[in-house]
Amino acid sequence: MPVSVWRKKPRRAAEPAAIRGFWAWWLQEGTGLVARGRDAGGADYAKRLSRHVSRISSGLAWELGPGTVSEHQLVIFSKSSDYAPVARRVLKAAPAPSPEWEYADVRQPAEFFEDLTLGLGGQEFDSTDFRVGLMLNRYSVDIAVHHPRLQDLPAAERMEPIQIMLDHAIGQRDVGAWIGVIEPVLHELPAGIPLGTLRSVIAQLHAKAFDADGQPSWHELNGTTADGLPILAWVQVPLVPAFWPEYDQHVALSLPYELPQQCPPELAGLPAPQAEAELKEAQDQLAEEIAGQGRLVATETTGGRRTLHFYVDSTGSAAWQLEAAAAAWPGGRAGCGTQLDPTWANVRHLRIK
Repeated sequence: MPVSVWRKKPRRAAEPAAIRGFWAWWLQEGTGLVARGRDAGGADYAKRLSRHVSRISSGLAWELGPGTVSEHQLVIFSKSSDYAPVARRVLKAAPAPSPEWEYADVRQPAEFFEDLTLGLGGQEFDSTDFRVGLMLNRYSVDIAVHHPRLQDLPAAERMEPIQIMLDHAIGQRDVGAWIGVIEPVLHELPAGIPLGTLRSVIAQLHAKAFDADGQPSWHELNGTTADGLPILAWVQVPLVPAFWPEYDQHVALSLPYELPQQCPPELAGLPAPQAEAELKEAQDQLAEEIAGQGRLVATETTGGRRTLHFYVDSTGSAAWQLEAAAAAWPGGRAGCGTQLDPTWANVRHLRIK
């Protein structure tokens, strides 16, 4: 059957050669440079490390810290969610951990967070002085954050210490997965909790969203289109890229299906049982075929079509596999659209807070 395909031109991904070049430099010179520089208390090693990281991408930054299985840890992380796929690819190309060094692509929660003090903008932000007000949603939490020193920073700079200390309180991945709105406040929060105790809140959200096998749960959503037709959606929770940052390309397959001859108004445009079984078999097979290269994260069904929302690694072949599947769909003219979307903006309307 014919298939409609539309694709936005991908932005240039991080050059594999730049990533290989960084790790070659790191093993040959970087580890020794950092060791000598830290022992001597100099800053030259930091400038040189920054320069080599920026050659991969200007959207990356780095930190050094204690390791979990090694003595030290090098974290090369994204400055914003747009660059999280690049950071993950850098990590995938990293050397195996050694007794001295291990690697990560997100800031890690600090083992002794209460001992941390951040110096920024001429101010010191003691971790124990942060207070957090919570607004719990079903699968996320909105927060207001107070620290006495925030009032000494310009309004445009108040998020920076909050973001850094949040990353070290609960980890950069969990900030992206579970924290919604973040609001700096200058007034005290008498009922606020210490920033470090957010870990227990996040643990509860994680336990509610993931099943016993560590897989995200799925939920049904019901609505009505502008034309008054029912629309049925199934979505994974959490519907965020934080746990799968390398899946940065959205692939939407629009599969037509045969409508039942008769049905009540509340089911108009939805598939009959046989068509539903065929759609379910097809989507499960596709999800299995691209496992390890991408995942099915949501479906929307209405008006004789089911849209399958996949996110795949843009450096792999999964998008082409899905396009081929759309071309082979026996139920009518299928559609396939692809777009780079590292923040998963194309499914934001389906996200359950």
